[in-house]
Amino acid sequence: MTTDFQTNTVFFSDLLPKKCPILYNSIDKILSDNGIDHRLLANTKDIWCRDYMPIQQSEKHFVFYKYNPDYLQTPYYKRTITDVNSIGNIDCLRQEKVTNLDLVLDGGNIVKCDDKIIMTKKVFAENKDKKQKDIIRMLEEAFQCDIIFLPWDEEEIFGHSDGIVHFVGNNQVLMTNYADSDPYFARRFMNNLKKSVEVIPLTFNVKQKHKRSWSYINYLQVGNLVFVPQLGIPEDEQALEQIKDVLPQCKVYGVPALEAVRKGGALNCISWNVKN
Repeated sequence: MTTDFQTNTVFFSDLLPKKCPILYNSIDKILSDNGIDHRLLANTKDIWCRDYMPIQQSEKHFVFYKYNPDYLQTPYYKRTITDVNSIGNIDCLRQEKVTNLDLVLDGGNIVKCDDKIIMTKKVFAENKDKKQKDIIRMLEEAFQCDIIFLPWDEEEIFGHSDGIVHFVGNNQVLMTNYADSDPYFARRFMNNLKKSVEVIPLTFNVKQKHKRSWSYINYLQVGNLVFVPQLGIPEDEQALEQIKDVLPQCKVYGVPALEAVRKGGALNCISWNVKN
């Protein structure tokens, strides 16, 4: 799998500079200062480009899928569904090897590790017209790797695995502080993950856990450059230090992310990074 460590180019929705100007300007400057290629995707309908953009399986292989999530089915939200085929400035990717996966899927429910993918069982709920064994086979064939399935906490309607874990290399994943809000699901996640990977949980030593502390796990990594959400709360510095500890080879920056987090996502959600 092409993991974050191998990527060298990052894309954002063309709506992001207007919707989240402080966040975008902060990231733009750091990327420019570090010589990282970054571009805006044209004709997007929301800022969450991770969810609808194709998934890079290898340098020359991209997996496209059906982006039509159940949480966007009201008339108001249907108009925010981006048609990837209408995005004009990714034509170069369509000249590479392409797999068209006949499944409803969100890119936010794909966490790529070296030889496996982590996703929640939300994918089964979104594809009820197919048997689970067929969905698993289709995913394994498309991504050419094993899949680790986590239970879906239905209180979290998106069902995205990138809000639970982030791959940090060496068969290790960092897991969000889910135990602060739901110890039951935290245990279930841990039990599923530890069969295949080493799990390092984020923890925060604060008097009162903040409701937005989930967002730290949704950091952005492009090669050895890492952007961690900063929310103006006590957990900020602790999150930075823990992520620096597990990624000692990386340059780790904190960026003001409230503009995105208040809308329901964070830095992995607003980005699409590839090896170009």
